Amino acid sequence: MPKNIPDIILAREAKWMYEKGRGFEPIKGDMTRWRGLIPGRGEFSDRFFTVEIEMLDGFPATPPLVKMISEVDHPRVGSGKIIDLWITKRWNPEYHLFQVANSIKGLFAREPLRPAAHLLEKKAKPSVAGKPATAYLVFQKQKAQLEEVLKQKEAEIDRIKAGMRGKTKIDHQSEREKYLEKRQLKLEEDLFDIEERFHWADISSIDFAKEYLKVRTQLQLLALIKT
Repeated sequence: MPKNIPDIILAREAKWMYEKGRGFEPIKGDMTRWRGLIPGRGEFSDRFFTVEIEMLDGFPATPPLVKMISEVDHPRVGSGKIIDLWITKRWNPEYHLFQVANSIKGLFAREPLRPAAHLLEKKAKPSVAGKPATAYLVFQKQKAQLEEVLKQKEAEIDRIKAGMRGKTKIDHQSEREKYLEKRQLKLEEDLFDIEERFHWADISSIDFAKEYLKVRTQLQLLALIKT
C-alpha cells in the first residue's frame, strides 16, 4: 500500500542513505523500505544477518520500523523481530534514515549477533574449497550494485525535485542555501552523535548537557538565519 510520504522527503532520505548509510539498498526500488546486511563477529564472522528499515506514514514525525529478517538470538530483538533501538524509542523528527542504519550497525558492533539456537544445531554444509561463503558473495555483489546505483541516484533525485517544481530544467540552489542546508545536516549529525554517546554512557550527564545545549543553540540560530 502506498505511503503518504512526500517525494521530496523520499528523495532527501534516499540521497543521504546512499551517501552516509552504506550497506543498505531499497527493496525492489521502494524508497520507503531499505534492507542491509550486518556482518557477524567472532566465531560468526563468516555470517551476515539481514535487517530492514521501513518508513511509516507520517515520516519523519513517525519513527521508522526496524526489523531483523534473519533468525537470531539477541536480547535487543524482540517480539515480531522488532529491533530495540534507542533512536526509535527517543525519535526526533530531525533524525534521518541513515542515522537509523548507522545506529543498527553500532548496536550490533557493541552487542554482536548470533544465529538462532536451532540453526546452530544443524550441521553446516562445507563450503567449496577456495570459494567464499554464499552470504559473502551476496554482500560483495550488493556492495558493487550500491556503488553503481549511487552514481545514478543524484540525477534521479534532481529529476524528482525538478518535476515537483514543474520544471524540466534543474533549478540549482544558491550557494548560500546549499551552505545552510549542509550546515544544518552537520549540526543534526552532531546532535545525534551526542545523544548516542550519552545513551552508551560514553559521556557524563554534565558533558551531555553542555554539548547538547551548544549544538541545539546553533541549530536555533541557523533556523533564524534561514527564515
